[in-house]
Amino acid sequence: MRGGTRRFSALVLAIALCAVAPPLTPLTPWALLGSPSSAHAAANDNTPWVLPTRPQRCSSKQIDSGTVAGCLLSGYDAPDAIGWPSPPFPSDPTTGSDVAVIPFAGWKYTGYGYNGSPALAGWEAQMVTNQTAIGSVKADQIRSLPDALPLFDGFLRDIQAGGYKVSDAYSYSFRCTSGTGKSCAGNTRDSLSNHSWGLAMDMNAGANPEMTYVGINGASACQTPIKTDLPQWVVQTAERWGLYWGGYGWNSGCDSPDQVKPSATRDTTHFEFRGSPAQARAIAAVNLGDACIDVADDSGTIGPRCLGPGDVPGSGWRVVIDTKAPIGATAALVNLTVTGAAAAGFITAESCGAAAAGPRTSSNGNVAPGRTVANLAVVPIDATGRFCLYRSQPMHTIVDVQGFFAPAKTAGSTATLFTAVGPQRVIDTRTSPAGANPELAVSASMVPSSAVAVLANLTITEPASTGYLTADACATLTPGPQTRSNANFAAGDTVANLAVVPVSAGTTGPEFCTYSTAQTQKVVDLQGYFAPPPAAGTQPAGTPSAGSTPAGWAYTSVPTQRLVDTRSCWSDPSGTQRCGLINAGGSVIRIKAPPGASAVLVNLTLTESIGNGFATAEACSLTQAAPAQSTGNIAKGRTAANLAVVPVDPDGTFCVVVSTGMHVIVDLQGTFSAAGVSRFLPITPVRRSDTRLAGG
Repeated sequence: MRGGTRRFSALVLAIALCAVAPPLTPLTPWALLGSPSSAHAAANDNTPWVLPTRPQRCSSKQIDSGTVAGCLLSGYDAPDAIGWPSPPFPSDPTTGSDVAVIPFAGWKYTGYGYNGSPALAGWEAQMVTNQTAIGSVKADQIRSLPDALPLFDGFLRDIQAGGYKVSDAYSYSFRCTSGTGKSCAGNTRDSLSNHSWGLAMDMNAGANPEMTYVGINGASACQTPIKTDLPQWVVQTAERWGLYWGGYGWNSGCDSPDQVKPSATRDTTHFEFRGSPAQARAIAAVNLGDACIDVADDSGTIGPRCLGPGDVPGSGWRVVIDTKAPIGATAALVNLTVTGAAAAGFITAESCGAAAAGPRTSSNGNVAPGRTVANLAVVPIDATGRFCLYRSQPMHTIVDVQGFFAPAKTAGSTATLFTAVGPQRVIDTRTSPAGANPELAVSASMVPSSAVAVLANLTITEPASTGYLTADACATLTPGPQTRSNANFAAGDTVANLAVVPVSAGTTGPEFCTYSTAQTQKVVDLQGYFAPPPAAGTQPAGTPSAGSTPAGWAYTSVPTQRLVDTRSCWSDPSGTQRCGLINAGGSVIRIKAPPGASAVLVNLTLTESIGNGFATAEACSLTQAAPAQSTGNIAKGRTAANLAVVPVDPDGTFCVVVSTGMHVIVDLQGTFSAAGVSRFLPITPVRRSDTRLAGG
């Protein structure tokens, strides 16, 4: 047992009046994660439960399924023996002994625990906290491992919603058990308290002290009323969340008032979790339902992780995205939106299989604190249509699916090929009568009537307030709140995002519409279109870019690889090595494409800009010192990313030109060519994941 007490020093005599236990009261079905109310409080019997009776132990089936209400989860294994990480311990490795020797380098004892010791920095970095207040419990007050925090979070929310007042509560404290005096000096790691993992919480300690009781007038100690302000329904709520109550007692505890014992040690302030990480996730999933999302661990095992109101998926979480792809699809075209980050970070779309722990070497989007940023990506998916979204910092993610890629033999009759038309600016509201109107129709008359979607770079500038923009076929897009988005912006921003936008027939040819939630100027640069393969011997309309073919291009996905990062050393196609120098305004970065590519699909990241500016990616033969179009925009001091389809010159190169000093990072996601293996299946854009809903 790793509870609050495992070893005992002197007995503490508790003198109390005998009392009769209140009758068993069923749990009141108050609203899960609701707010405290007088109705909740009135529905519960708040008489302190001074003569408790333990419920029966949960079966393995109950524990593994997460349905543990009405039974007791009471294991005795050390946490690191059942799947929790193994903590450091202040023993001396030079002697080979596991006995703590105090003082020891890197460890400091505060008189209550070792929190904040330099030796614990890596261990404490694994802990997470409640990110918002839980009733009277302040934000960041409860600290635990990620899989266990939802249990304590949910328990505290439920009991306060039911009318119980929490005056104090704490969880993580790296120390040994109270039976050892809490100092680990002279003890081994077997003496560590569950508090050291954040798997235990003490609550309202003044009204619920840890004490050893003895019998009164020769009666059993189990008949001595205990000191507590906890009613039975609060303890039952803890058990529904898988938490063992120390008020039942430790080694010398009581199963019921009828049990005969000369003494009984009870820790009424203490609640702890004794199961495995998988069991914690199962219990949280049962209690939280829609507040849980599927997450893959580094081994590729997928299971639920749950969020309380205001919580954000944590650093390193690999959230599983089910795109609901058609059979045979091998990649999904998705718009990835990131928001709610407390620190600068990035996301990476990847397989949900086994992955190496630690930072990723490529990214699909970057975000700064207080910002909401969107970026398009083509992501390989597994046979069930899933991929995972890794985050380097805690943040929310939103995924809107715009289409799929599938091999020609399985793509079906709706499959399309891509034809580049060279960047063409089709509208700039700064110089057109349309102005900053939220509603805008965009003509794509230069593409053939057979086109079902266009590839367009959407730039928003001078917005009046924070908002988002959605682009879709005019026949589908209705003004008003949208269920998906293509770009997000704050007042005064200039941001860009690539989009594949369905088109419908207009008066002058194919067209699409945009709707923004705020007045903003819009710039649309058309880069190509998707259409069914043309009939044999015919030529598609449009002006093909360098490297295009009359039949259009199919797509080939490649493992994401970083082609260039000017922050470090890299070699241009001539073999010249360049190391770390920032690219001055007007610089042209020449990059080698994979053999056989007619165009490359790349994620373009701009960072460390010395001023507001932009970058343009295009075939080197088309590069100008002052490009008329942009691929990505950046503000001074920020990091911005944008997907781009860039035609490749016959010599196998493409270029990026920057308008002001900045670093450029280019990550390859795939190629387009006549020999490509996959065709595009456009769909009406649909939202498939929004982690804000789980934490809402």
